[in-house]
Amino acid sequence: MRPSITLIKLLSGFCFLGLIIFVARVFDTSHTLAGAGGSLVGSSITRVPIPGEQSINETHFIVFLWWLALAVILLIAMIDLWLARHRFDITVKRHLPKSLALGAFEKITLTVINNSSRHLRIKLTELHTDSLDSSQLPLEFSIAGQSTKSIDYNLLPTQRGEASFTSTWLRITSGWGFWLVNQKIDNFAQLKIYPNFAPIAQSAGATLEHHIAKMGIHLQQRRGEGSDFHQLREFREGDSMRQIDWNATSRHHKPVSRDYQDERDQEVFFLLDCGRALRGKEDELSFFDHALNAVLLTSYVALRQGDGVGLMTFGTEQQRWLAPLKNPANINVIMNQLYDLQSTTQASDFLEVAQNFLQRRKKRALVIIISSIRDSDIDNLKAATQLLSRQHMVMIASLRDRYFDEKITQPVENLNSALAYCAIVDYLKKQTIALAKLKQSGIITADSPPSLLHLNLVQEYLRLKKSGRF
Repeated sequence: MRPSITLIKLLSGFCFLGLIIFVARVFDTSHTLAGAGGSLVGSSITRVPIPGEQSINETHFIVFLWWLALAVILLIAMIDLWLARHRFDITVKRHLPKSLALGAFEKITLTVINNSSRHLRIKLTELHTDSLDSSQLPLEFSIAGQSTKSIDYNLLPTQRGEASFTSTWLRITSGWGFWLVNQKIDNFAQLKIYPNFAPIAQSAGATLEHHIAKMGIHLQQRRGEGSDFHQLREFREGDSMRQIDWNATSRHHKPVSRDYQDERDQEVFFLLDCGRALRGKEDELSFFDHALNAVLLTSYVALRQGDGVGLMTFGTEQQRWLAPLKNPANINVIMNQLYDLQSTTQASDFLEVAQNFLQRRKKRALVIIISSIRDSDIDNLKAATQLLSRQHMVMIASLRDRYFDEKITQPVENLNSALAYCAIVDYLKKQTIALAKLKQSGIITADSPPSLLHLNLVQEYLRLKKSGRF
């Protein structure tokens, strides 16, 4: 419990008033004594009236009133303190969603129940982990006795992983406004912060084709329209002669075509770099968060295509392995494997990762390595891809830092900017040569800005699917 601003201001005002009265009293006393000394005339028996005597009496009366008013205020404050000494009967219920999305505001509703008969003025705040930002707190409101009130505030998740609320703190103003009473309400709650997987959430009720069209992805058409037989249908204009089923045509006395679909029951494995290569940042998200979004979206598309999706992380002490899963509903399983992953400061060894992967998985699959490739990584990465490509199809998805692309377009104005320009050009040239060497060795590469990686990765996967190479 602590004094309120009202009580502090009131006491401060009375102290200032007391100081004025004290100065006035000293001035009047000195003036009166000076006047008395000048009015003594020869005889010690005769009493001469003192001009300031009436003023002194008035000052004494003002001082008495000041002390009396101060005593009344202190008495009222003590009574207010005594009335507020007990804990207020208040309940706070927090309504949380099942999970939160990184960087997406979520409205949190609090239900405050005042079980007492008193009208209360409250300032409310919540204690939670640093991964949540609630800039609208504290909330100030009034609530009548024996009533319920709902209040809302916006919550912004700033970091993936586990988040928790520990308690709610109330600062209640006493009945007469002289004291502030702190009250803690324990209402622990825990929830998960997932990557902001908005593209999947928005397309949950749409068909895969419509979802791809919304993203602006143009599929590469292939003669034969897939490799797995799907059904027989009537011949349509534009069908190739190779699609005609002559036996069915002779039976039905009209042209009948075979309808094919893309091959299903294949496997896609993501090797996700959790090391220092993805610790950069673009806009509000890190490179690693952009990589997670790309993994999730591509996984969802692959699951909708009937393929299995697996995952292996590297560049971190706690490596994770997820065996291939099928069925689009398993996107939640994949998300639960990824939501609390964080990038580290470790250097990644691609060759070691390739060896570990081959020990675990022999069946042919599309292996997608997601990292930010540097010129210094090329030898190690080339050895790893050569080892993997003996049994698997390998793709490298590299995140390109837009900072260098923007910096190279700026005008050169002095020696420092000229040196910086030359250094960036040299760096980008080495990176381009490194990726070109990988392409020459038969490795599929996708060099993309972080914010576009999810679209480019899906596009490359679907192109491989339609081309029949995978």
